[in-house]
Amino acid sequence: MTRARRKVATGPKRPQKRSERNRQRILAAAERLFAERGYSDTSIDAVAEAVDMYQPGIYYYFPNKQVLYEEVVRAAITSLDDRVKELLVSSDPPEERLLASAAAWVDLLTERPTLARLMLHEAAKPESSAIARILPEMGGRVQAMIEAAFRELGLEPTPDDVFHYASVTTGAALFFVAAMQPLMSGRKEPEVTRSMERHKQLLLSGTRDLIRTMREERAPLERAGNE
Repeated sequence: MTRARRKVATGPKRPQKRSERNRQRILAAAERLFAERGYSDTSIDAVAEAVDMYQPGIYYYFPNKQVLYEEVVRAAITSLDDRVKELLVSSDPPEERLLASAAAWVDLLTERPTLARLMLHEAAKPESSAIARILPEMGGRVQAMIEAAFRELGLEPTPDDVFHYASVTTGAALFFVAAMQPLMSGRKEPEVTRSMERHKQLLLSGTRDLIRTMREERAPLERAGNE
């Protein structure tokens, strides 16, 4: 009797785990295909073939291509969001947190170059971008953490400051990983790794320059306020 109850209790978990594995396989294949071909040139048939499933199997998890695409984008942003948030809420000094989050962004794109190409595709079509719909609900939390780190440095950030920080860290890394690395395809792996590390150090230098510039811009205002 006890054995039967144990089977009933654990039995449903296996299909659920298999279902989630299938869903993740579909998302990974779709990310790669959308990154390589773009939204218009990627079909549900191509995704199904990539995961060795029939088309109805894809529709079991995602009702149409648009929903699948938005889930791919959402999963991509979530992976970035989680990695950066973990660093921004640490107990390290604020400048170190800002630099660590910038470095983590570069590292993640290096690990997942398809993610960089996918987001570059999105950036090219802002009027219909899935990121434009998804990012406000998720990226707002990271933006608030970045602003808090600037305030801990004694710098009241303007919206432009946050955008410049994002541009220095994200824009250059996206283009480098998505567009420049393929141009270096003839290079051997150690060379590419060194090149990516060098690029990361340049981005971190740019982040330090931004913080220094913010301090210099605010210094006269602070002196005027103290007179």
